[in-house]
Amino acid sequence: MMMKSLALVLPLLTASLASQAGIEVTLKAASEVVMATAKTAELVLTCTVTQKTDVPLTLLSGMKIKTTVNGQPGPSLIEDVSGTVSLSPGTKIERRISVELSRVAPVTDPEGMTRISFEWVGNEAAAVVSIVPDLTQVKMSQFDLTHTKVQLVTNYGDMLIKFYPDKAPKHVANFIKLAKDGFYDGTRFHRVIPGFMIQGGCPNTQEGATGTPGTGSPGYTVEAEFNDTRHVKGVLSMARSSDPNSAGCQFFIVHAPAQHLDGQYTAFGELVTGMDTLDKIAAVAVGGAQGSTPLEPVHVKAAIVQPVFNK
Repeated sequence: MMMKSLALVLPLLTASLASQAGIEVTLKAASEVVMATAKTAELVLTCTVTQKTDVPLTLLSGMKIKTTVNGQPGPSLIEDVSGTVSLSPGTKIERRISVELSRVAPVTDPEGMTRISFEWVGNEAAAVVSIVPDLTQVKMSQFDLTHTKVQLVTNYGDMLIKFYPDKAPKHVANFIKLAKDGFYDGTRFHRVIPGFMIQGGCPNTQEGATGTPGTGSPGYTVEAEFNDTRHVKGVLSMARSSDPNSAGCQFFIVHAPAQHLDGQYTAFGELVTGMDTLDKIAAVAVGGAQGSTPLEPVHVKAAIVQPVFNK
């Protein structure tokens, strides 16, 4: 499986631009994922006419965007086009707006996130794109495992994880390495049992994979690090076979206390935020031979490392 560079995905905010009667307009990021090496951010502007009206040409071929960079006012991107065009109800126009990142954030944080908010002038909501450094070349020895976190971005919301390197250092390092290398990006939660746990991390759940979901591995195993962490709601633990030392990449997040797992599976982290997302995923409709396969995909869009480096 080809490893992808790390990229941060933040929740997409859709901007409602319907300030003129008869026009419904939304602005969103074509991709919420932008690497520090990217040259442009791609936005999608959609204009839907609900009643016959004159639509400003700036909406159709110009630009009227103000930006915020890491919470501070950024440059305005203005390309006014004079005039209007009369359009009939039901007309829908979608256009891409390519923004050169050097115009907005010529300098990004080499060790952290750069968050850019794109807002159509006169509207409060905004499309958000965030840029992070490429961590694929960063050695694991440079990470402060106690304070580094990983954000799992799913189609049901986000979950932020903190780790217990004092309890299971090998498992923590392994999970962060896989996340920073893009291993988990595009995988799915393939096993969901409400009142128990949700399981993911199998490479066979990626689009185009031919293996059976739940049987994939990174090509190696991690020795068990059983500890005294209890398997309560929100705890991150490692899936394995009957062999205690067979863990590799598949993990699960506990949905309800599971005392029978204590001391038998390696717990190595817990949710900082995202219990609501955990509940939503645990509530999806399931089926299949074991009655635990989500009937609609639960995607891990990205596993984003929020790095803290050793001093």
